Amino acid sequence: MKYYFIVNPNSGKVNKSKLENNIRSACLKREIPYEIKYTKKAGDAKGLARKIPDEECVVFSVGGDGNLNEVLNGIADSEHKILGNIPAGSGNDFDKTLAKQQSGIINIDLGRINNRFFINMACLGVDADVANNIGFIRKKKWIPVGQRYHASLIYTYFKYKFKNLKITMGETQVENECTILAIGNGQYYGGGFRIAPHALLDDGMLDIYFVEKLPKPKIIPLLIKLLREKHESSPWVKRYREKKITVDSEELCTFNVDGETMHSNHFEIQIFPSRLKVFNDRNFIEEII
Repeated sequence: MKYYFIVNPNSGKVNKSKLENNIRSACLKREIPYEIKYTKKAGDAKGLARKIPDEECVVFSVGGDGNLNEVLNGIADSEHKILGNIPAGSGNDFDKTLAKQQSGIINIDLGRINNRFFINMACLGVDADVANNIGFIRKKKWIPVGQRYHASLIYTYFKYKFKNLKITMGETQVENECTILAIGNGQYYGGGFRIAPHALLDDGMLDIYFVEKLPKPKIIPLLIKLLREKHESSPWVKRYREKKITVDSEELCTFNVDGETMHSNHFEIQIFPSRLKVFNDRNFIEEII
């Protein structure tokens, strides 16, 4: 079985020379044929993954969660391709949940939001805007790399506009302005916030967290609770578990989906149980990193 590595060379932890040496060493030791492909721009990872011959192989994303989502969407229609992940980005949220699973090739659930697949998290609200605004903050070269998230948090806090949503989950319907809506297959997002501590990759369910409109002075304390994994004790945080959820808004909204953005005023989100094979040999992954 051949291994393919689709690398985002701009990911924070990618050292091209070291990476190639590690891949060569790990694969030669196991007598595995391999091929390395590099992305040049957004969308390349999906296209490269789709062009790989539709036969049993492992297609690794080497980069962050956004690169992983592109690779996923390039192979999701294949019955033979197995998804691998070498976490070389700044957040690597999906890997934090995957690392808790058994070693080997495992079957996990696959989420879909409209026409895009996801395996970790889809979110809308202040938390999603913080993630989306990092792209704007990144252009401010005077802001240190390690402070980009905090800068985006402050920027979003003052710029955030609450979204009025109609959310349908089975027999439950919620109509309210939204501070946070997080829909998890995995547990982590935002570079380490464990928003969905009970989520499992193989239970066939989505863990949904909703926070209605809060006075802005209450948002920062809530985010601090989230950072400390104490948010479920807050009376503002409502948790649901469903297989399907629809979200409607009269205005255009932006979902952050595994680090990528989607814009619409109508979203249909559902889970497909045990739909995806994922490579999870932790020894191999650690050798590449």
